[in-house]
Amino acid sequence: MKKLILLTFLTLTAVFSVSFCYASEISGTYEGWYYANQGQTGLTLTIEDDGSGVFEFYNMPGNSNAKNGKYTISVSNEDGIYRVDGKEWIEQPSGYDFVYLTGTLDGDVYSGNVSGNSWEFVLTKNNENYQAISDSIFENHRYEVFDEALKWDAAQAKCEEMGGHLVTINSEAEQKFIESLLMDKPNKDYLIGLNRKIDEFNTWVTGEAVEYTNWGEPQPDNLGGSQTAGVIVNGIRNGGSSYYIDRFQWDDNSNSSYPYICEWDGWSAANEWSTPELQEAADLGLIPDVLVGKDMTKTISRGEFAAVAVNLFEQMTGGKAVMSSECNFQDISEDENRNYILKAYNINAVQGLSDTEYAPLQPITREQLATMLCRVYKKAEWPEWTLETDDNFTINYSGVEKFADDADISDYAKPSVYFMVKYGVLTGMGNNLFAPKNVSSEQEAMGYANATREQAIVMSMRSYKNLN
Repeated sequence: MKKLILLTFLTLTAVFSVSFCYASEISGTYEGWYYANQGQTGLTLTIEDDGSGVFEFYNMPGNSNAKNGKYTISVSNEDGIYRVDGKEWIEQPSGYDFVYLTGTLDGDVYSGNVSGNSWEFVLTKNNENYQAISDSIFENHRYEVFDEALKWDAAQAKCEEMGGHLVTINSEAEQKFIESLLMDKPNKDYLIGLNRKIDEFNTWVTGEAVEYTNWGEPQPDNLGGSQTAGVIVNGIRNGGSSYYIDRFQWDDNSNSSYPYICEWDGWSAANEWSTPELQEAADLGLIPDVLVGKDMTKTISRGEFAAVAVNLFEQMTGGKAVMSSECNFQDISEDENRNYILKAYNINAVQGLSDTEYAPLQPITREQLATMLCRVYKKAEWPEWTLETDDNFTINYSGVEKFADDADISDYAKPSVYFMVKYGVLTGMGNNLFAPKNVSSEQEAMGYANATREQAIVMSMRSYKNLN
């Protein structure tokens, strides 16, 4: 992001000489790329049902000409040709003006040309499973609204059983996020992590002090002397002259059954050895949204590792990976990790089992983990590196003692394994064993060499610190 590239195009009023009607079929969030004077540029396009939205562009690793920026848009449709025009800048880089997109929608791919030129753009719509996760994350915490009615203690127990707790709201920004989750929900009260029995509403269920509040007036009033449960009101409560509580304000209610909101912190479970480094990884932004709130002791899947790889690559390069528009995997269309798989494939961090199969739910082994992390390092260190040119790029792993089970390490993985060991990213499993892969049916059944989520994230964090 060093050169200032001026993009000058016709204004919105100049190019619109006909009236367009908008079609809601294109609404959603899209990710991909477009070409302009500054070269290939990453793009996230969000389109609302009414045709409004946001155009956010950003630098891609290896293209220092592009800048980051954002503006609001309007979208129109004429005979199946969708047009995206800029309206107002949110973040304008010096020397930049709006571009406009015209193209067609083919399934979940919106593609066409930029500003009437031969420049191309290709954008892929987020699938519902990924979008649901993306919409549930706020500042590395995950939230979910449950419409079953439970009493406060039972709701808190249910959240704890799932590794979380009833929601705590510690800022106006978090309050607004919770409101967005309730916007389309029924007009009911939803339990939050406040109970009068816990320090008279001065302490959250997690033990945090209550510093931000959004009580309606004159709440909490303990009407009738038995209102112990804290709720967020998803509606309007009008008590005439005695009180008026607006939508999304807080109230204290009796210990009856209500729907509830759960919150998960960075993870729901982890081993003691990994916890400090997991927290460091969370602080560095290395835990992808698809793993927030998850049990980190569980085996990591190929789809989940793609997310870890992409987050590491973006943190190491300071840019954003974009999805491949040439990948033909047929088994990822509905997977919550699809975006990450396409991005990881685009940077050569992962491969498929075949041209059409990725197997996103399949676990990865420790030697595969080392190999994929090493690919991320290579791509970040040498932007021109690819799997096809790998032999032209040398990594130094001299002086590292071989593991006792070195013969079990696949030839393709040995350079990566010992390179990562040399630089303190990976360690053995004890008794000078590495456990690279499952070499017997018994090991396969017990998942002996399968990498866990916490191993993947911790190794990712060490890669960032030791190799960056």
